[in-house]
Amino acid sequence: MTAQRLRVGVIGAGKIASIAQLPTLVQRNDVELVALVSRQEDPGHLVRRWGFGAAYRSVEDMLAAQDLDAVFVLTPRSEHAHAVKLCLENDIDVFCEKPLAPETDEAERLADLAEERGLILMVDFNRRYAPVYTAGRDAFGEKGATFCVAQKNRPGSEYRATFENAIHMVDLLRWYCGGEPVDVSAHAAGEDPWEEDGVAAIIRFSTGNTGVLMAARTAGAWNEKLDAYGHGKTVEVRAPEAVSTTISGVTTSRELSAEAYGWATATDTLGFSAAVHHFLDRVADRAEPLTSGREAVQTQRLLDRILAASGLPAEEQEGRLWQSHATQPVSGGTK
Repeated sequence: MTAQRLRVGVIGAGKIASIAQLPTLVQRNDVELVALVSRQEDPGHLVRRWGFGAAYRSVEDMLAAQDLDAVFVLTPRSEHAHAVKLCLENDIDVFCEKPLAPETDEAERLADLAEERGLILMVDFNRRYAPVYTAGRDAFGEKGATFCVAQKNRPGSEYRATFENAIHMVDLLRWYCGGEPVDVSAHAAGEDPWEEDGVAAIIRFSTGNTGVLMAARTAGAWNEKLDAYGHGKTVEVRAPEAVSTTISGVTTSRELSAEAYGWATATDTLGFSAAVHHFLDRVADRAEPLTSGREAVQTQRLLDRILAASGLPAEEQEGRLWQSHATQPVSGGTK
């Protein structure tokens, strides 16, 4: 790492990058946006908007031309593993959008590679950095929540909906309950296993705590919430803005509104910006990130068990191209 500003590369500049990571990166005085990898024929507007030093058509071209300290991999998930592996092999710390790889074994190989080389590898399970979820988790301390119900419901399905979207709540259940899964039971709805109507699951953890997942794709509206109980405490999170904690009959509520949190946006309330800051701080102090590559692998292994228990595939559908609303192009073809 250089003694001056951190030299950062970004791979992919779709919707999520433009609303979350890039606005946060440009606020940091210790970061220099050196390089962008973009598929867009003319990414000049992105270079000018965010102040990149140069743009490249491939990860290989960027790594050959630049000496970087850290890279943000913000592409569709099918492209994560290739980019992460190349960066780690060039001794560069990596921040990667979730999941680390489409297949869990491949994700584990990347986590192994990062550890072997002493590099920082962090996966963007941003809910762990969201103020409402952090406040709720802090209430339970080391023991975690005895019972935790995490829900992420919305109208309409998509390709591999549970893997793409409910994985956030699976990660929160691991974080709130602690330990590793001992027993997993699950049920899926819908006739198409590649575009399911939703999943419900019950997970018993090695701590003795129990997590419940609800991920309905037949809901009337989008909602995300978490309820946790234990040790005489109740926590209710209504993402992205509200959390209440009840201890011995006394309830304390917190709402992250524009008035209370300074022009709050999803970038702040859902933890996107805090995740970026956390990664950059770990690059500086070399401590393990809260959502390290190894942690991400454990979450993905639990998700695999939920998929298997519900009769859904744990692998990609052959020949199917994957897209996400988060990595769709902004003003033209960049992903």
